[in-house]
Amino acid sequence: MATYVVTNAVENETVITSQELVDNILSMVSPLVVDQEDQPAEPDDADDFADEQSLMGRFINLFHADSLDQQYLILNAARKHFGSGGEKRIKYTLPPVIFAAYQLAFDYNELEDKDEKWDKKCQKIFQFCHQTIGALAKSEYGELSLRLYLQGALTADKHGFSNAETVAYEFMSQAFSLYEDEVSDSRAQLAAITLIMGTFEKMTCFGEENHEPLRTQCALAAAKLLKKPDQCRAVGVCSHLFWSAKSSDGEQKERGNEKRVMECLKKALRIANQCMDSTLQVQLFVEILNRYLVYYESGCETVTSTILNQLMDKIREELPNLESSGEETDQINRHFENTEAHIRAKKESDSLYADVNV
Repeated sequence: MATYVVTNAVENETVITSQELVDNILSMVSPLVVDQEDQPAEPDDADDFADEQSLMGRFINLFHADSLDQQYLILNAARKHFGSGGEKRIKYTLPPVIFAAYQLAFDYNELEDKDEKWDKKCQKIFQFCHQTIGALAKSEYGELSLRLYLQGALTADKHGFSNAETVAYEFMSQAFSLYEDEVSDSRAQLAAITLIMGTFEKMTCFGEENHEPLRTQCALAAAKLLKKPDQCRAVGVCSHLFWSAKSSDGEQKERGNEKRVMECLKKALRIANQCMDSTLQVQLFVEILNRYLVYYESGCETVTSTILNQLMDKIREELPNLESSGEETDQINRHFENTEAHIRAKKESDSLYADVNV
């Protein structure tokens, strides 16, 4: 019966417009919302359970009130119901509530000139999201919570309320804490720190006081990854935080710290040289070369044609020593050939590449 009610509402896009309706309907379909006393510890069919909870996630998207204040009450009611759903359910049901709250913050932001309390309301929404993500983190959903914190930081970054920078910093700090405490798999660590750095690079709300410790933390985390190839790639990504990451100071100009950029790139090369697998080593050299080219074309004066030529000569020297057959070797050769083709095309129209040898 509960599944029928929710399915019917989703298929017909039936909008739930008040807190009272949300309370009544979620109580009516409680077998889908919270664990029942006679329910087995494990669902009979994990796929059916996932489909059932995903349906509830879609149902949450139909919670839309006519006023923003009423929408906040709806989300509060929804969190109260779904937050009691048990660890297996909340990973499906709480994220849609959080994203609906982020959207509500954007909606309040547009009322800056019409609602004198919009600033406090925005802060209250982010407190709501922070607490809700915390509930997920406590239930061992570390990687999911990390992504939700990063989304919260990005959302706060786009707002003009008085405490936006502090809120964004708190969300970034929580993401870092989860990265350090909950993400242990090496592949997941690389994905997570890359995601953190990519998010941070896009943000513009931080003054130097908050920007400096965050980018330093990114650099330290990148260098501490277990596997050398992961270290190399993460340090390369980190270089962008010292070049294109923007702050709230002045006119939000690019940071353009050429010295720190070069330090990151040189460190990436040193780490690549430490790799025992020659095929992987050359692959990393080509990746670093392409990163050098990005900065070279962007006007980073510490990246010179001499540095490019030296790295390209090293790659040309190592390529013949790789196994002549194999998909990995073919991919590396194609990657380097495409890079050389890019440089040739640039040489025809841009004097910047006049001294680069291809």
